[in-house]
Amino acid sequence: MSTLKKEILRKLIHLIEVPIIVGYSILHFTFSPKIGVLTLTGLLLILLEIEYFRIDYQTRIGTQITEFFAKFVLRKHERNNVVGAIFFVISTIIAFSVFDYPIALLAMLLTVFGDLAAAIMGIAFGTKKIFRNKSFVGTFSGLLVNILIGIIIIPAYPEIFLPMAFMASIVETLTQKLDDNLTVPLFAGFIGQLIIFWNQILLPPFF
Repeated sequence: MSTLKKEILRKLIHLIEVPIIVGYSILHFTFSPKIGVLTLTGLLLILLEIEYFRIDYQTRIGTQITEFFAKFVLRKHERNNVVGAIFFVISTIIAFSVFDYPIALLAMLLTVFGDLAAAIMGIAFGTKKIFRNKSFVGTFSGLLVNILIGIIIIPAYPEIFLPMAFMASIVETLTQKLDDNLTVPLFAGFIGQLIIFWNQILLPPFF
């Protein structure tokens, strides 16, 4: 399988992260934010148990599962280490616990779709590298998608979503060994929340 096809498949599978965001949002507004976070924590524990048996106990079935997903989804460093989905759930829990809902939502969506655009466009058309294996085309594509998502989520607050979009793209570009499922949403969300506090902005109810 070519690098582009494998990355596209990997990123499309990562779209499974969207239902996690949607599921939390439903629980957040139907019941309470605490119920939503508690449910995410339960999901995290389940995923950690699965990873524990996959990594620590190299049974025949566990090895077969790892080898199967390694062909299509897992990167080399994930074969014997925790997969990115774990870090995504962790960052989701932190973001929705610490940041205002619109900021947390935007930060998580930037992580999913900005990274998707950057990776696919970078591999397909990114010949000019700007930092390690990150290309200008990929980074610029990710930034454009980040800005578009910001316009969709909080269109009345460019002073918030523009710095968040740039922060997400910068962190995604510079992140190498740390998982960007953790670094991107937390850095982007932090800068967005900081702007709200500094300027004493009162966001209207999201729904």
